[in-house]
Amino acid sequence: MNPLTWALAGLLVLCLVAWYLSATAQRLDRLHRRVETSRAALDAELTRRASAALELATSGRLDPASSLLLADAATAALDAPRTPAALRDATDADDAQRWRAESDLTRALAAALPPPGEPAGPAGADEPAPGGDERCARVLDAWHRVGLARRFHNDAVVQARRLRGKRVVRWGHLAGHARLPETADFHDGTADGDLRAGP
Repeated sequence: MNPLTWALAGLLVLCLVAWYLSATAQRLDRLHRRVETSRAALDAELTRRASAALELATSGRLDPASSLLLADAATAALDAPRTPAALRDATDADDAQRWRAESDLTRALAAALPPPGEPAGPAGADEPAPGGDERCARVLDAWHRVGLARRFHNDAVVQARRLRGKRVVRWGHLAGHARLPETADFHDGTADGDLRAGP
């Protein structure tokens, strides 16, 4: 092979490597955007759930003890700190505090209502079950949507972290200064909900 052929082969290899690095960086950027989008959707669903729970707690449909417990948990969830994405860093404690409040709200909902997908009350009861109320239906719907939003967000985080763990991404510094995404670790009432916040 003459020097020109070697030079062309080397140039082709460099072009292929550059294309691969560029494609990987673009894929990583898309995954980071997906994480931020799914986090925003999760935040919206959590706010919706807490608002619906507070509305139910103040509606008079529950017994006083359940109403007080649910109102306190919903208020704490709404008041929990929400650090904007641009200001979050790996050591931010706001998320941990918020996930505790969301887990507490899940437990309060579980105590006051049946989990999503289960019947609201015993058949033939003299008093209408709270689940028969439109407010309760909104809470159960919001509760279900939180589980879905959390699952979508955590799936996006796992994919982004998996790609960032590859050697080519680390060695090429393809993630730049982007923060390593974190999963939303709170108990959402589903079978795969994180129970680390307590029983």
